[in-house]
Amino acid sequence: MLPVKRNSRYYDTRIHLNEYFSYHNRLIKCGKRRYNDFYLYLFEDQDLRLEEQKTLYRKLDERKIDKKKFDGGMKKAGKILIISVMDVKKQELYLLFKKREVVEKMFDRYKTVLNADELYLQDDESVFGHVFIAFLSLYIHCKLEQLLTKAKLSHKITPIDLLFNYGKVYHLEMDGCGMITEVPKKVMDLDEALGLNMFPKKIRS
Repeated sequence: MLPVKRNSRYYDTRIHLNEYFSYHNRLIKCGKRRYNDFYLYLFEDQDLRLEEQKTLYRKLDERKIDKKKFDGGMKKAGKILIISVMDVKKQELYLLFKKREVVEKMFDRYKTVLNADELYLQDDESVFGHVFIAFLSLYIHCKLEQLLTKAKLSHKITPIDLLFNYGKVYHLEMDGCGMITEVPKKVMDLDEALGLNMFPKKIRS
């Protein structure tokens, strides 16, 4: 299963989008065609199509692209073409593609966000420990991202931003008694939106 680049000649193959399904409340039109020893799967995300068309019109108005590139982009707007040796249902292949996409994003975050691929260690035990801690960090990162997505906040705040905001609140231990420092309103609003309820509504003195 391999996504095809937008400038590939395979996009010139006529594939009828005669079926559709819903993915995360997005309408996906789809079609399939056998091509030599493999299959071409074409998907058209209607939401993505609209966004790409808006971008193309903006670039045309700003004279960043010419009419030829505009017309070519409009024909491929919102479309994802996948080559595969598997002969399966279109929706099944699309879900497999999305799962692969998620895994690739996780590896990218593992390298770019956590910088886990920058190793300056000299023995096996140190390397194993580094990779294990990085794996735990990635797991926590994914869990936080799921919380933000569920609360519909992923477009406003990242997991790193979330940790930074919560890091402004401290829990102090004094003479065997625990005390939480003042919780900023922004953090309280985040906590309520995420449904975590980490902080008491009233803090007893």
